[in-house]
Parts: sequence; C-alpha cells; structure tokens
Amino acid sequence: EEPKLCHHLHLPVQSGSTEVLSRMRRGYTRERYLEAVAKLREAVPEIAVTTDVIVGFPGETEADFEQTRTLMAEAQFDQSFIFKYSPRPGTVSATWEDDVSDAEKARRNQILLSDQDVRGAQMNQALIGTEVEVLAEGPSLRNKTRWSGRTSSNKIVIFTPPEDIQPGDIIKLKIAKAAPQTLYAD
Repeated sequence: EEPKLCHHLHLPVQSGSTEVLSRMRRGYTRERYLEAVAKLREAVPEIAVTTDVIVGFPGETEADFEQTRTLMAEAQFDQSFIFKYSPRPGTVSATWEDDVSDAEKARRNQILLSDQDVRGAQMNQALIGTEVEVLAEGPSLRNKTRWSGRTSSNKIVIFTPPEDIQPGDIIKLKIAKAAPQTLYAD
C-alpha cells in the first residue's frame, strides 16, 4: 500500500534443499521460503524477487542441486546471482571437506545461469509494449550515447535520453525490446 516502496525484494535462498539449508544454518526450510515468496507475490503481484544461490556447498548431492533448480523454477526469480562455493575462513563449512569438484560446481552454475536466462527472457518479453517509469541513472556503460535507468522493480532499462535529462529524473518509457537481464526503450 505504500507508494514510495519499490516493487523489488532481494531474498537470498542459497539452496533449494532443506538439508543443505540446515547445514548452512539458514534457519528456514525450502517450504517456508517458498511460502514467503508466495505471500509476497499475493500482497504485491508485480513485485520482482531476486536471489543468491550457492552451488557445490559441501555435501551437496545431485538431488540437492535438482531441488535448488526446481525451487528456482517455482519461485520464478526475476534475477539470480549464482556463485560456486568456496571455503571462507572462520566459517564452520571451511573445516569440512570441499567434496564437490570444481568441474561439477561449474556445471551446476552454468545450468542455473542458463535456466535463469530463459526465465528472465520470458518475463522481460512480457513487458514489450508496456509503459514503465524509469529512474534515470546516467550514461550506459557500453554505449555512452544511450542511458540506463531502473524500473520500480529494479529492472535495467537502456534508452536514448531526451536532451534535458538529469540523473535522478523519473521518466516514462515504452519497452521496445527485451533481453534476459535488460530492457530497451524508445
């Protein structure tokens, strides 16, 4: 109900396996996490939910990985930041055997990234032709003649700026093209 709040929440899940979450000492289960996402979407249907995921945590089996993959599909994340596990000094897991090979971590990482690209492309394609409010940030990193900005749901939009635009301006743009992680406007 608060119009000043953006329609985006970053809610790290780390794993879709309750067993792995328990070893990570996350304090929630797969089911509880999915319930939270469902409640968020019920309260704010247009909310974008992003997450963090770790692949190859010590003891992560193929079945655990598949549970992460299915959780991600069910949650329908707008974007995911996926990392390969590496021991961090001072953590309990750093004392455990790092038993998932680097090659397997890379394989799992690539699968989740590919899945997310498909989801992101589908979600963003649905926005083509719609008008969105964008907070202008400044020149695009890749093309200085274009600008980038963000929607209320934290989606990046690349656009040709009007002459009098300033960083911080909020403008309305029509989405003309979509990629898995970026929208393009006229």
